[in-house]
Amino acid sequence: MSWKELNLTWHYVEQWADRKPMSEALVFEDERLTWGDFKERMDAIARAFLEIGVKKGDRVAMLSMARNEFLTTYMAAHKIGAIWLGLSPKFSLDELRYLISDSTPAVLITLSRYQDSDLSQTITTLRAEFPCIRKILVIGDPVQGTEGFSDYVSRPRHQYDEVLEKRASEIGTTDEALLMYTSGSTGKPKGVLHTHRSIIENIRVEIPKFYFKETTRGLLHFPINHVAADVEIGFAAIMGGGALVMMDRFDPAEVLKIIPRERITVLGQVPVMFLLEFKQSDFFTTDFSSIEGFIWAGAAAPKIMIDVLDGICRQTGAHLITGYGSTEVCGFVTYTEKGDDLETLMKSAGKIADPFELKIVDEHRRELPDGQIGEIAVRGPFLMKGYYNKPELTAEAIDEDGWHYTSDLAYKDARGYIYITGRRSEMFKTGGENVYPREIEDVIESHDSVLFAAVLGVPDEIYQEVGWAYVMPMPGKAVTEDELQRLCRSKLANFKLPKKFFIRDLLPLLASGKVDKLALRKEIEETLKNS
Repeated sequence: MSWKELNLTWHYVEQWADRKPMSEALVFEDERLTWGDFKERMDAIARAFLEIGVKKGDRVAMLSMARNEFLTTYMAAHKIGAIWLGLSPKFSLDELRYLISDSTPAVLITLSRYQDSDLSQTITTLRAEFPCIRKILVIGDPVQGTEGFSDYVSRPRHQYDEVLEKRASEIGTTDEALLMYTSGSTGKPKGVLHTHRSIIENIRVEIPKFYFKETTRGLLHFPINHVAADVEIGFAAIMGGGALVMMDRFDPAEVLKIIPRERITVLGQVPVMFLLEFKQSDFFTTDFSSIEGFIWAGAAAPKIMIDVLDGICRQTGAHLITGYGSTEVCGFVTYTEKGDDLETLMKSAGKIADPFELKIVDEHRRELPDGQIGEIAVRGPFLMKGYYNKPELTAEAIDEDGWHYTSDLAYKDARGYIYITGRRSEMFKTGGENVYPREIEDVIESHDSVLFAAVLGVPDEIYQEVGWAYVMPMPGKAVTEDELQRLCRSKLANFKLPKKFFIRDLLPLLASGKVDKLALRKEIEETLKNS
């Protein structure tokens, strides 16, 4: 059977284990798993889940970062019809309480420690507070009432061989497979449910767009609660048959060592990760000759990042690609193309990939002509099944014709390339005029000394709302408010000019590499309350 005809996620593990059982599949620290090892561990974990009593549709949660157990448990859960959920050990106990109370997992797989943090008290608390968790399996030293993951899943369970085969035969392409929670930029995080079909159909398009092949060697250091880990990089490696090297934290210095040592061919990151790597003393002596593609998303790329990466590509022949996507659409849905000019790479998020559909609509969901800013709506087999236990929010986001209204604002040029201007919730009105923060941020970030900018609408007695700009300079550089005001006046209409500038060495950032506007919003609310 051709890989293009396989329709359940774990089928790809079985295919590659059959075709090339001794080829490398997963690497974490000193442990290297072949495709044969991958399948063997997937099945052993699946049988363990069956013994625990995991039913079709139950949730299996993992509190960890990227490591080999991430993908082996992910595929094992899918093979028995369970829904896999990644949790970050960086979450606070209250954040974990919310996510677990909402998802009610039957099994929790967790690290005993992460970096300098001992998670034993967190594990004990979650075990006591959530009886829905039937079994806690610990990677590392188990605590009272739990079992060691490796010891437990490696026990012989051949009596479950036929049970596993039967259960696997009952799984369908539209069955729910993956639960990811949004970053919660407004309100509590929402659970996004994806099926085998939505995961596979997204990556079916991504593989040729990213020029992935069986010899691809990817690097993954994103948190496992992120769509980049679960789909764009993690599942893409499984579906494409390449090897995946994992890191359980982003360390810019270590990334630069791993690239030549492991002969990494694809490096997918958010812009801030590239910028932190540029700051390493050995960046410009690193051997990038194995890299075939630099890929980024999550935030606009500053000019310095494009210039540096383009310089490497001119020497090695690698390509640069960016695009647009979200948790709800299971990763990228738009892409730039090989050969696009640097201006396009810096400002655009590419165009919709065939056979997907995209349109820009007004507040009444009527399609707008090219050049006009509106909400991005997309349609295709990549789309989530819905928000977990929130049918009313699902109905708001997806219409009866299958169009998903993303709340992201953009305009489209004559080529079909889209230009993101912000979130619908970020747009504000000043003196009756619509203001799109991304337009102002682009102008501020065009300053040679500015790395990131974030503009937010703030209540104003006269104008209804005005813009406040938060600015993070390039490391080692400085910029003044007067410079930024002059720049904005030269490029923006008067009503778009920020009324205040806050220049800081560091702005709060999300895991996606975007500025955490929710944190800034809370700060503004506190400032206004105390003024």
